[in-house]
Amino acid sequence: MNLKNLVLVVIILFACGCGTSLDPTNIPTQFELSGGTRTSNYEQTIEFCEKVAQISPKIRFISIGKTPQGRQIPMLIIDQKENFTPTKVHNSGNAVLMIQANIHAGEPDGNDAGMLLIKRMIAEKSYPHNITILFLPVVNPDGLARFGAYNRINQNGPKEVGWRTTAQNLNLNRDFVKADAPEMQYWLKMYNTWMPDFFIDCHVTDGADYQYVITYVMEILGNMNPEQTKWQKNYLNHITPIMEEAGFPIFPYVSFRNWHDPRSGLYSRPAPPIMSNGYSAIQNRVGLLAEAHSLKPYATRVYAMLKLFEETIAYIEADSKNLIKLGKEADKQIEMLAINGDSIPLTYKFTETYDFVDFHGVKYDKVESDLTGGDWFIYHSDKPTTFRLPYLKRVEADMWAKIPSAFILGPEWGFIKQRLDCHKINYYRLTQDVELETQTWCCANPKWAKMPTEGRIMLDSVDIEKINVKGKWIAGSIVIPMNQRRARLIMSMFYPNSSDSFLRNGSLNVIFEQKEYFETYVMEVKAREMLDTVPGLRKQFEQWKSEQNRELTNYEQLEWFYNQTPYSDSKRFIYPISEISEEQLQQLRKIWK
Repeated sequence: MNLKNLVLVVIILFACGCGTSLDPTNIPTQFELSGGTRTSNYEQTIEFCEKVAQISPKIRFISIGKTPQGRQIPMLIIDQKENFTPTKVHNSGNAVLMIQANIHAGEPDGNDAGMLLIKRMIAEKSYPHNITILFLPVVNPDGLARFGAYNRINQNGPKEVGWRTTAQNLNLNRDFVKADAPEMQYWLKMYNTWMPDFFIDCHVTDGADYQYVITYVMEILGNMNPEQTKWQKNYLNHITPIMEEAGFPIFPYVSFRNWHDPRSGLYSRPAPPIMSNGYSAIQNRVGLLAEAHSLKPYATRVYAMLKLFEETIAYIEADSKNLIKLGKEADKQIEMLAINGDSIPLTYKFTETYDFVDFHGVKYDKVESDLTGGDWFIYHSDKPTTFRLPYLKRVEADMWAKIPSAFILGPEWGFIKQRLDCHKINYYRLTQDVELETQTWCCANPKWAKMPTEGRIMLDSVDIEKINVKGKWIAGSIVIPMNQRRARLIMSMFYPNSSDSFLRNGSLNVIFEQKEYFETYVMEVKAREMLDTVPGLRKQFEQWKSEQNRELTNYEQLEWFYNQTPYSDSKRFIYPISEISEEQLQQLRKIWK
């Protein structure tokens, strides 16, 4: 029996309950009713969640929040012992496995696979004993509500899907740090309360053709604790041959060095924390990004996801205590970094070392398009081919930063406090004013992207120089001690040249803006007075002009003089978040709450 016929038989068994009591609950899904060609819309997904929670006492249906358009964000909690709160689950000793789908609502494979998994558990009355499962069938309800047949041009089914982004046109899988979307703010509060030990985020690829049904990302390239990295490698070594034998080959999610051209070579890199798997890694927890191959039939993709879920559950079930222990040990190690005054890597770069791998692709031709004149890649899915390719995946730290004892910022930056709350980062508020000399950064020569990304104009580059500043920190100022398990996340958010910092993501563009001005007729007089009274000023002025390499306007030249006066804004270009020493931190403990 070929794979296509096998998939159809399995679908019929699920829908009808033939042969075994796979579906005694009479909750057929759209996937089953359609023979594997359709997925559930938002209303049908909610109906499924309500029904399974009514039928099984082992399942609890909750909402983690509401979208901007007023839709509930559903979550099913599945626990054999009927523990449905984070405290009870953690006290029970269970590992927490979180599976989410439809964060990109045009990629629904994980939703249907999760529904089949839950129906099978109910039918067989077989729930994990050592695992509590959190299933989020749709993280992006407003996107799923934009249901239609023309949302994913590169994807082979289902017939209708939702839209990639939210109603506010935000990509949730780029929002894990900055948390602009209300959906993400609710998600972060949920995640940081439950702290899943293993997290699966289900997606569907856009890109080339190849033989693999699923490609995956796990953070095993050096940005996690070595023991957790070893655990993940063991998991992959265990699960890869099982998936292959089941007819669902898997491979690391890779990019081609030249777009669409496998022969150019492959590369993978550590994920940034703005993405789901990068976020779980920076939280010291194991994450798996599972990408079903968009060109495979929808039914094949769903059953591959289902098999991945089942085998992952079996693996965690047998090693749950060790998985939990490794996460806690990683937390303790991170807590000690600030105490020891250690530095951590914030970005990575490739080394020059390649590995060579067999990549199971398909025959393809590269021809010159008679329409555009560019390259046209023509894949032949019926002609499997194995390529021996260089694989670039070895990385080393590119930028290090020393962890301070604490950060401090003023109460005026309320949006940052809100993000701290979402991420459950520990902080304190000063109860009275205090004078401190702290260290921060002068941020010069900012260069912004030409186009907005996620609704923001982000900084492409900026020069930073550490400086000492004296000043008053008023009551209400926020102090963030760094001896906490989320220290790596805090550094990613606060260190100015981190790629995901509040500075680089455009949250603090206002510090570069000039808000007070001079009139040229005033500065003409003032500049001459300064040249007559300030020794060496003319030489400095001439040197500055020579360094500009262009013709300067009258205003620009007078502005140089203005910036040498006390009238110039002393806070412009100054990063509003400071580092404080251990001695200062101990001093502030007496006046915070």
